[in-house]
Amino acid sequence: SFYIYVWGFMFVFSTIMMTLVPVFIMPLFNKYEPLEDSELKTRIYALADRLKYPLTKLFMMDGSKRSSHSNAFMFGFGKNKRIVLYDTLMNQVDDDEILAILGHELGHWKLGHTLSSFAVTQAYFGASFYCFSLCYGAGSTDLYRAFGFDGVDRPIPTMLALLLFFQTIWAPIDKVLSFILTINSRRNEFAADRFSSDLGMSAKLQTGLCKISLENLGAMCPDPWYAIYHYSHPPLVERLSAMTNSEKKTN
Repeated sequence: SFYIYVWGFMFVFSTIMMTLVPVFIMPLFNKYEPLEDSELKTRIYALADRLKYPLTKLFMMDGSKRSSHSNAFMFGFGKNKRIVLYDTLMNQVDDDEILAILGHELGHWKLGHTLSSFAVTQAYFGASFYCFSLCYGAGSTDLYRAFGFDGVDRPIPTMLALLLFFQTIWAPIDKVLSFILTINSRRNEFAADRFSSDLGMSAKLQTGLCKISLENLGAMCPDPWYAIYHYSHPPLVERLSAMTNSEKKTN
C-alpha cells in the first residue's frame, strides 16, 4: 500500500506549491506591484463583489520582462484571494476588455472548475501510482525482467522501475486520459466564456481575445483534428463562433 503514501505526499506537495509558488517563488523572477488606484481597479473590485469573490489584493506583474505574452490569473485560499494582471495585458487591451477577460477567469472559479481540476489531477496521480504498485509488487516482475532485472541478483531501483512503468504500460493509458482531460478543459473554457457573456461582456471578451491572440501569435484556426487532441483551450474561431451563436439565441 505504499502508493497511498506516495499519493498522499503528492497531494500535500501540490497543495503547498499552489500557495508557495505565486506568493514566494514567482516574485523572485518577476516584480509584483499593487495596481494603482484607478477606475479599472474600482471596477475590478466591484466585479469581484458582484460575484462574491473575496478579492483582497490586486497586482500587476512585469510579464513584459521576458515576453509579450499576456495573461491574468488568480490564486489564494478561503477568504484571501488575489488577482494578478500582466503588464502586457494592460497594454494590449482596454479596461472593458480586461474586465471581460477577468469575467472569464472568475467564471472558472464560480463554476467550480478550479477545484474540480485539482481533484481530477489528484485522482490521476492516485490511479497511476496504484497501477504502478500492481506492477512493482511481488510476483509482478515480468516487465522488469524483460529489461534484465531479475529481482534477485540484479534488483531494479524504484525510480528506474517507475520510469519504465510510465514509458511502457502507462503510456497508452496516459494518452487516453490526457485526451479526456483535454476535452473537459475545452468544455470548461466554453462554459467560462458563456459566464462572461452572461455578465453582458460578450462583445468585449471577443475583441479582447482577438487582440491577445494576435499579440501572442496564437493559431486562430488550426486543423480541427489536431486541435481537439492537443489544444486544452478551444481555437479562437470556435470560441468566437460559440459566443456569437449564444448571443443570437439570447436575442
